[in-house]
Amino acid sequence: MKKILPVWPGLGRCLPGFQSLGIACALMTVLMMNAPLDAQQWQQVNELPAGQMSALFVKGDTLFVAGLNKLYFTYDGGDTWDSSAVISPTLDIISAVRYSQGRLYVGTEFEGVYTSANGGQSWQTDNNGLAGLGATNISSLAIRGDSLYAGTYGAKVFVKKISTNSNWSAYNTGMPWGNVESLTNIDGRLFAGSGGNATVSVQESPGHTWTEMLFAQFSGEMNSFLGVVRQGDVLLAAGNSGLYRSADDGANWTPYNPGTGFLGSAHFVVAGDRVIANLAKPVGLTFLQYTDDYGQNWQHFEPPITGSYGFDIALCNGKLYSARSNGLWRISLTTRVDDPAGEKPEPGQNFPNPFSGSTTIPVTLTQQTWMELSVFDAGGAYIRTIWRGEKPAGAHQIEFYAGDLPPGIYVCRLMTETGVASRLMTIAR
Repeated sequence: MKKILPVWPGLGRCLPGFQSLGIACALMTVLMMNAPLDAQQWQQVNELPAGQMSALFVKGDTLFVAGLNKLYFTYDGGDTWDSSAVISPTLDIISAVRYSQGRLYVGTEFEGVYTSANGGQSWQTDNNGLAGLGATNISSLAIRGDSLYAGTYGAKVFVKKISTNSNWSAYNTGMPWGNVESLTNIDGRLFAGSGGNATVSVQESPGHTWTEMLFAQFSGEMNSFLGVVRQGDVLLAAGNSGLYRSADDGANWTPYNPGTGFLGSAHFVVAGDRVIANLAKPVGLTFLQYTDDYGQNWQHFEPPITGSYGFDIALCNGKLYSARSNGLWRISLTTRVDDPAGEKPEPGQNFPNPFSGSTTIPVTLTQQTWMELSVFDAGGAYIRTIWRGEKPAGAHQIEFYAGDLPPGIYVCRLMTETGVASRLMTIAR
């Protein structure tokens, strides 16, 4: 059954693009768990339109926010924001955002998948192979290794290779139901909320067959698996009928009634010893709840955020973000603690600098990773990509020829699977 969502008109206001390229903020590492939650207040992110924001995704140091028909993103903890080009002027709901190996993927309800290989400056449809009724009605996206998976409302699950940008192919062996409400990768296991009879389909690599498992006793009323998260050795999940907890890797589940009634969607974030859940009814009401005891008890999040519909939540730079029908909101939860030295890859200072013809950019990687090294001018306009691909751990030197560029200050940006970092360099004549 297609979930019913309220529709609010987004303002569709364009923001200046690609203006912030400084070194990004670190992700949250320590939570003030003993501090009261109401020590801070919710604040709207006024740099973004006060319209529909429907999906969030954190990749390394970058937070992506899905607006009505474009993405917004920040590299510096929410101090400055950029926007992508319009993905499609006819978009209604962006249901999921993912980023891997230099590619952005956007799943939409009704228009399938769009992709961008240049940071959102241009978009292309990516629906080859999505076949069957409901195949372009995307509910969720998940990444496992080099594979991107798409859950759909009606056509089950599809998969494609990211490195080759292959066509989609069906990935449905053993899956009895067409509607997939959620799709999540937990430590290499895929959990698909397929059907509405209190079961979840699980697929574990190696192998390609889904196994259907009960997560609740079926009472005759619809109960779809809406999402799951791991906290330590415990799995916490939600269905239409409430919350669930498993201490044996999903073999058995204990229900918990959060007092919300029938739910239409659920999203979780793990914040140290706390898990926060965004529980949304099919129309109108949204509840934020949290647990400090691994899902044995849940409490209402304070201060509450009301007056709008909550689509998604994410944690970045010590702030909890809520994507809502009237914009993006955030509240501080954490104390800033810097990453350990050397953990996040950064480009070294190019040499010589200043330079006139060519220069060398040193890059040190702590592990084998995909990386992209690009150059922008001082105003944030993209110039070119110097290098893109997989590199092993260790020290690397990458040559950059700039004889065709005018003198001035430029930004060298390194993007890896774990984050984004930048450094200034100067061309002199």
